[in-house]
Amino acid sequence: MTVRTPDLDEYRFQAERLIGAPASGAGTLFDPETLTGLEAAAAADPSLRPLARFAAEGLLRRASAEESAAIEQVLREPVVEGPDGLVALGEVDALLTEEPDAERRRAFQTARLRAVASRVLPALSDGGGRRDEAARALGASSATALLARAAGVDPAPAAAAAAALLDATDDRAARGLDRLARDGLGLDAAHLDAADMPRLVSAPHLDEDLPAEMAAPAVARTREMLGMTGGPPTAVPSLARLAAFAETLRATGVGLARAGASSRLPLEARLLADPALAAGAGRLFEGLVADPAWLARVLRASDPDAIARTAGTVRLLGARATAARVVALGTGDADGLSRALGVVWPAELAAADALTGLAPLDDLRARALAAAMRTHLHETFGARWFTDPAAGAFLRELWLEGGRLDADALARELGAPALDAALVTADTLAAVA
Repeated sequence: MTVRTPDLDEYRFQAERLIGAPASGAGTLFDPETLTGLEAAAAADPSLRPLARFAAEGLLRRASAEESAAIEQVLREPVVEGPDGLVALGEVDALLTEEPDAERRRAFQTARLRAVASRVLPALSDGGGRRDEAARALGASSATALLARAAGVDPAPAAAAAAALLDATDDRAARGLDRLARDGLGLDAAHLDAADMPRLVSAPHLDEDLPAEMAAPAVARTREMLGMTGGPPTAVPSLARLAAFAETLRATGVGLARAGASSRLPLEARLLADPALAAGAGRLFEGLVADPAWLARVLRASDPDAIARTAGTVRLLGARATAARVVALGTGDADGLSRALGVVWPAELAAADALTGLAPLDDLRARALAAAMRTHLHETFGARWFTDPAAGAFLRELWLEGGRLDADALARELGAPALDAALVTADTLAAVA
């Protein structure tokens, strides 16, 4: 079969138009022949890999569009009995976060799992089957294999490194989880249930230390000290306590990195750049809530070390969850979330992971890049790097280059031996020391 490379300039134009106005229609952007041509072009010029990945993601998304729409509809429907009436499946985590009674949390969770099993899992299964069928038509063994081929990545080495992360952090995570459960919920870890996790990671015992309404002002102050007052405004998520601070910081880092890329860069180095680059900035900023220096300087916290240990434990659990999902990418074993989080994780809640593509691998690499950046900033600008405009200028210079930077090469330039899970291990363990 003759493989024809599409007109790259036209492809970029149409892709950017679709990103800006999804209703405009995808046309031939995600056709199998287009993807095959882009893969051939990327084999000769790896800088085009983001275009091939974009085409592969779009092709798979189109293959399961009907099932995805059905799932989104179900998630919006009020089917779980809450304290004030029925709530939608997509709102149950928020309900669990604010519910202080453990038995009521378990009741809400039971109702959610029942609804997921009956109304979501069939569509998830059908959607996954359609994605795999579309991938096999292009010579790949599965949807994940097609994405990995298009992106030019091999999940197997990352899965091995992620498994090593779990091995290295098992003991520290268990101790941190027990302390977090006692402080936040008045339970020991042995009595935790998956229904407790949304409330646990919001750290309800930090109500007075981390009032959610202070998250946006704290992040705005950090941006001001770094000289980053331009760019996108500070996001304000509707979350509680620690979760509000972590998400506001993370979203700010991602937004600044994406907005900071030069408008002169081609699409593949701007809007479609390696996800680890912008997400790494997000994880870097998110880590500030586990930094005693930031807590003392920006929040004037009375006990910054205690808050940092709590936030560090939550960050460790998040890294372990990502690692478990990366292991599943490489081995197909989806049981690792129970080990990662220290609770029996319901299969109903893990089922959607099969449709997340390479997102877990992107997040693990982002966490590793954030660790390399954090170490470099500490060594170059000091423990209070977030107060130094020179550190802000350094970050803006990195972001300006967008996807022209290779995330793995960047980590090495910053002094890290490689961009892998070992960086995440060291970084997360340091946060809970």
